[in-house]
Order: sequence, then C-alpha cells, then structure tokens
Amino acid sequence: MRQWFWGAAALSLIACTPPAPPPATTEIPAASTVARAGCDATASRDWSAVGSQYYVIEAEAHGASCGEAIATLRIRSTEGEIIFTRDHATRDVPLAFSPNSDQTGLRDEIDAWTQNVSETGSAAELPAWPAGAERPPNFQPAVTRSIYENARGNQSALFCYPDSAESNACVAVAGVTATYLGSLTPEHP
Repeated sequence: MRQWFWGAAALSLIACTPPAPPPATTEIPAASTVARAGCDATASRDWSAVGSQYYVIEAEAHGASCGEAIATLRIRSTEGEIIFTRDHATRDVPLAFSPNSDQTGLRDEIDAWTQNVSETGSAAELPAWPAGAERPPNFQPAVTRSIYENARGNQSALFCYPDSAESNACVAVAGVTATYLGSLTPEHP
C-alpha cells in the first residue's frame, strides 16, 4: 500500500506541474538577408562660390520607396549655420530623379543634385528683368524685381539645382544670407 501511495503522489505531482517552456533561441538572420524598409540617400559637397565664399551643399532623401522619397537640399555656411533649405518630392523633379531608381540609383542622383548647375556661379548670368515687365524672360521669380535685380547687380554667388521637369531653382548667396530667387526655365522656340 505504501508503494501505491507514493506512486499516486508522484503521478499527482507530475499532473500538477506545468510543462517546461521550450529553450529560448534567438535566430539572427545573416546581414545579407535583412531587408531594409524604405529608401534613403545623403550627400554633401563643399562649394567655393564667387568672391571667395565657401559653403557646404547637403542633400538627403527619405521615403517608403525611392519613387516616393522626399529630397531636401540645404546650404550651410562654413560655420555650420543653415542658410537655405527646401524640400521636393523626387517624383516632381524628373530632371534629377528617376521614378524607377533603386537605393544605389538614388544615392547617385542625390549626389549629382548637390552640384551647382549655374554656368558662372554668379547671379549676373540671370536674364535682366526689364522695367515694367511681369517677369524676366525664361525665369519664374519668387521675389520682387528690386531684390532680383539687386542680386544680379551685386553679382551675388548663385547656386542653381533642378527643381522640376525642366527648370532649375536658383539661390543667390551673400555671406550668411541666401535668397531663393525663383526658377530658370529653358527657352522654347
């Protein structure tokens, strides 16, 4: 009877004990198999502007996909102060960004976007804004005629970059002041 008692006690103890949890294992996937969500790119370059002025041009793009990325262009003074910044949806700037870019393509495009497309680097290259005219030829201004002509007359440093399908945004820079002048468009016959 004693054996039966101890046998029954052992069985009841086993029945009341919860099963042991499986051993914890953590699987770390190999680096090449980790899928990264989204599309990101950054680039920067030094810009030596007319009049011995130096700046840093920075660009970055982030998005759920490369075709949906938002690109930001910044101009910094040599002291690190941001003096200009503007965002653009990459899909709206086919002059600089391909809608079919992958991560590598976007990196190359964002790097190219930091290059000044101004021919001379001086606002003097922009078309004159005739008195009484609504705007300068082949230019969509974002400022008044006096600000525009002042930048031209002072031969302010000029940084231009693609901002749409066929135009380039132009920013006049003098010291730690940057003024978005507007967009230069090509002549159409």
